[in-house]
Amino acid sequence: MLWCLSAGSQAQELSLSADSDEVTTAELPLMDSPEAVRQLVSRLSDSQVRDLLLQQLDAVAAEQLEEEAANEEVGLFSLVTTNIPISIQTAVAAVPTMLSGLAEVFRLFIERLGPNGVPKLLGSFLLAIIVGAAVEYLFRMSSRQWRASVDVPLSEDPSLKQVLKLLSVRFILDFSGLLAFIIVTQIVLRQTIFDPIVHYIVHHALWNLVLIPRLFSVVLKFALAPNRSDLRLIHTTDASAQFLHKHLVRVALLVGVTLSLTDLRGIPGVAQVDTRIGFWFNLVIHLYFAFIAWRSRFTLIDIINGKNDDATPMERRVARSYPYYAMLVIVSSWTLVEILVAQDKLHFLAKGVQYSTMFILLLAPVLDTVIRGLVEQLTPAIVGDGALARQAYHSTKRSYIRIGRLLVMLLVIVWLAWIWDVDFQNLDASGSVNTTTQRLLEFIGIVAVGYLAWEVATLWLNKKLAAEKTASGVGAGEPGGDEGGAGGSRLSTVLPLITWFVQSTIIVMTVLIGLQNLGIDITPLLAGAGIVGLAIGFGAQKLVTDIVSGLFFLIDDAFRAGEYVNVEGTMGTVEKISLRAMQLRHHRGPVHTIPYGEIPKITNYSRDWSIMKLTFTVPFETDLIKVKKIFKNIGAELMEIPEFAGDFIQPFKSQGVIQVDDIGIVIRGKFMVKPGKQFQIRKEIFQRVQQEFDKHGIQFARKEVRVRLDGGDNAEARLTEEDKSAIGAAAQEASEQKPQS
Repeated sequence: MLWCLSAGSQAQELSLSADSDEVTTAELPLMDSPEAVRQLVSRLSDSQVRDLLLQQLDAVAAEQLEEEAANEEVGLFSLVTTNIPISIQTAVAAVPTMLSGLAEVFRLFIERLGPNGVPKLLGSFLLAIIVGAAVEYLFRMSSRQWRASVDVPLSEDPSLKQVLKLLSVRFILDFSGLLAFIIVTQIVLRQTIFDPIVHYIVHHALWNLVLIPRLFSVVLKFALAPNRSDLRLIHTTDASAQFLHKHLVRVALLVGVTLSLTDLRGIPGVAQVDTRIGFWFNLVIHLYFAFIAWRSRFTLIDIINGKNDDATPMERRVARSYPYYAMLVIVSSWTLVEILVAQDKLHFLAKGVQYSTMFILLLAPVLDTVIRGLVEQLTPAIVGDGALARQAYHSTKRSYIRIGRLLVMLLVIVWLAWIWDVDFQNLDASGSVNTTTQRLLEFIGIVAVGYLAWEVATLWLNKKLAAEKTASGVGAGEPGGDEGGAGGSRLSTVLPLITWFVQSTIIVMTVLIGLQNLGIDITPLLAGAGIVGLAIGFGAQKLVTDIVSGLFFLIDDAFRAGEYVNVEGTMGTVEKISLRAMQLRHHRGPVHTIPYGEIPKITNYSRDWSIMKLTFTVPFETDLIKVKKIFKNIGAELMEIPEFAGDFIQPFKSQGVIQVDDIGIVIRGKFMVKPGKQFQIRKEIFQRVQQEFDKHGIQFARKEVRVRLDGGDNAEARLTEEDKSAIGAAAQEASEQKPQS
């Protein structure tokens, strides 16, 4: 270390004093040998050596800080504007020598093969392909029965299960034949080529030029079904599917050629030959991708929208912008490759990870369409009828879609991290990112997991709530209905509060864990929450009273959602409950919000059963036996109607005469039904009673004023106009008088 200190560019001179140990920093003469350093150190005290060492270490640390600051100043814009022109200029300058460089590469490869190496290599390569193709043909012939079953056209509207079954069978057959081809070709190559480097190059050439394009073709046949519209999973035409299949396979072949030429760099001496042909291949591949994306832009929009016309406006805007997104991904991929090449970081581009990254990013929006299609096909059928059931069904599907999107996003991130060899757990240890970035990435992961838990919990609770409400019919009626109503189950009443509690818990826990992961001490936050709780307890006693009262009302099962109740003269249907208050919807529309602490008692009209008593006034001369029979027949008829049969507990029947007044005879009938059905049945009974009375000549009694005139039959003719006016006034006065009970 002392030798390094003496050989530094910044020399220092030490002036020594015989009477003290003080060190005066001046110009240190340059030491040209270890002996000179030792002589200098022998003249210094321990404190002087320590001071000298600290000064030099401070200088080295300052230089390192300056270098780091200079490196940090190089941003993305500087990288692009600096490295891209250099890469392009270097590639253009290498064009005149590119062919000669390629010739030199192949010359070195031929020298590696030795005498007669080229014919042997080509013979081994062709032999492997021929033998592999023969084995694959034999496999196809042995499986032609299964292939014949796949070639049978499906009906006009096949189910997803039928389509996936045939596609899977065809994929397994094609992949099995290709697998047999791969195994046989590898065996032949191992038996005919013994040079490790040559075998490595030929092995990769076979994979890159034959196997990967063919495997890519098999996968695309599964997804696009270019020749079978009845098996096509995506929304596009035959011509568009065939176009995408053909050109994407060609891109895979072009990528294979590029990777095979890259493998030649493993030959001794080839690494020193700079052809820059990789720049042109990379440019052609990305331009080809751009051509496919722009040529098929309308096809891609249809694919993103999906088969079913259920895309939201936002999803349609995303579909319309997908071609531009694809162009951006392609340009960014090419730019990234050229930046890495210009900085001589070719190890990042091993195994064609740039093309895999571009493929994953282009595929991600298509996976969103796949998710929507699967949710549409696999979501259970709607349960129940009405707006409530439809709303629950739509909400369930959207929840499944959001969960699927989050899982796809996490899958894409993990996939990209895997192909780029990124370890999220040791990012700071590897030096790729600093501690702050590591914590930020972990915070994003925690938020994603919390959101997933929130969605799953909300989906399950909402499905349970919708099932309870649909089964009980709560919320299914039209607004502004009759008084009363059947209430929901006890679970449907409590579930909204449980949902709110679970969602709040997940949000709070996610935020606290995320903040703690960022290095923020959450202890003061917890202490502050406790203080706020105490402040609420002491300062908001009314609020605490409301919450506690509501808790005991729910425990006592005093009311449920959808029930018709009376709270000290305020009547309505329980529409919504919260921790502090309940909302009653009057049948005429107004909504009453009543805190639990202000409820002395609740009268519930929708619990267990309901008795409805109806009164009818008939004239004095009415045959009461006939009326009783009419009521009995009406009750029997209603019991036979499917719409009402299950609602009756006791049928409609007569209770006889309950009162006789100055108008007529008051007769009462009653029935017992399930709560919420009494008003609908009452309407039907009123209508049927009126029809039966008309049929049997029975009229309802009405108020009458009778005037008796003395003087025989001609008394009315002798009345003057003044007499008639007086009689009319007397009759009017009599009709306005209230009958005395």
